[in-house]
Amino acid sequence: MEYGLIPSLLSLALLFWWRSVVLFKRTVEDLPTSKVKGVFYGLNEVKGSVQSNAPLQTYLTERPSVWYEWRISERWRKTETYRDKDGKRKTRTRSGWRTIDSGENFQPFFLRDETGQLLVEPEGAKVDAPSTMSCICSPSDPIYYGKGPERAIANSTHRRRFTESSLTPGHAIYVLGPAKLREDVAQPMIAQSKEARYYFISTKSEAEIIRSRSIWALLIMLFSFLFSLAVPVVAISAETGSDPQQVLTQSPEWVILSGLSFLAVAGLFYLSLLYNGLIRVRNRLFHALGLIEIQLKRRHDLIPRLLECVRGISDYEREVQELVTSARTTGATETRFGAGEVGEEINRGASLVGGLFALSENYPDLSADENYASFMKELVDTEDRIALARAFYNDSLLALRDRLLTYPDVLVAKWFRFRSGKNLTLLPEPEIAQVPRVSL
Repeated sequence: MEYGLIPSLLSLALLFWWRSVVLFKRTVEDLPTSKVKGVFYGLNEVKGSVQSNAPLQTYLTERPSVWYEWRISERWRKTETYRDKDGKRKTRTRSGWRTIDSGENFQPFFLRDETGQLLVEPEGAKVDAPSTMSCICSPSDPIYYGKGPERAIANSTHRRRFTESSLTPGHAIYVLGPAKLREDVAQPMIAQSKEARYYFISTKSEAEIIRSRSIWALLIMLFSFLFSLAVPVVAISAETGSDPQQVLTQSPEWVILSGLSFLAVAGLFYLSLLYNGLIRVRNRLFHALGLIEIQLKRRHDLIPRLLECVRGISDYEREVQELVTSARTTGATETRFGAGEVGEEINRGASLVGGLFALSENYPDLSADENYASFMKELVDTEDRIALARAFYNDSLLALRDRLLTYPDVLVAKWFRFRSGKNLTLLPEPEIAQVPRVSL
């Protein structure tokens, strides 16, 4: 039976590969797309265009690029003699391609969308970039020796293949990767992390990535199943010396048993994928709620500073006292909120921020104060981040609800009693949406 070990190991290896492909596909499907300004610590999915003020130059095509890789291969052909199993002397010709030179280079670049730009460090990422060159040429072509080595390999046919892939400024890209804090400024960036499972950059759309992974998963599963069916055939044929077709006709029960065993193992693999996927989507929802709380705490810390800045001008004392009273009763605390409480906290804070804007509109001298302007800029940025974090929460909630209602996830969800969360209102109440007017 040791002969059946090879196809069984191949089937199991393909099954693990299938699991990794499906896991990546489900991660892309479940993770909401973040805007650049809404990128927070952890795994993020971002879309935008490549920006670079001083791009590199690719080696082969000499075009601007932020990441590229190239390869030069040379074709060889060799005629050799050998003896067959009967001891007869025969000749055969073998050929192939051998890599004679290759390389890659990259630089940090910015990903830009309508909300801003985000620094991306491509080191360690799996990059799916379009081909910028693919040609086969002879020594008469200037690139043959201009970019390739001067010496030929053994048994060379004097044919070389040049290939190159590149990320060019202006390319629309998809990035799935971990975010961390930049060292030079207090802003996030996308870079490799030991804790992150994925770091992927592609010029393909999200739909194209999902579709290609679905096809790969189907093909891998098919070959894995075929190898599992081959296990008893190979084992019995090796032991009895029978032809594989005879084994199929004389002992079909072993093939059927092997196929059923494979389906059982594959089913357990898929069940674990469904359960772990639901856990990850639910945890991402909790993470999104925590991101809103962080921004609420940031707003709560900024507003008292703004009010202290305004307090220095006595003409606005009554308005300031009213806002101070509101700030003391509206700020975020260290206590964790539920989804409904966070929504109420966002709406209450919106009214207070609107009062600060109205105060600055009524008094131009106050708007001209540098400290006030600086704090207001930070507060506006915080409000934008709260809105983006709120949208990320609702997108995460939608992803969880889709999973809870989609077959076969719905079966696992009911079995393990998964529950969805609550919506956060996308817009404040009508009366809160109006900027309060403050008058003397």
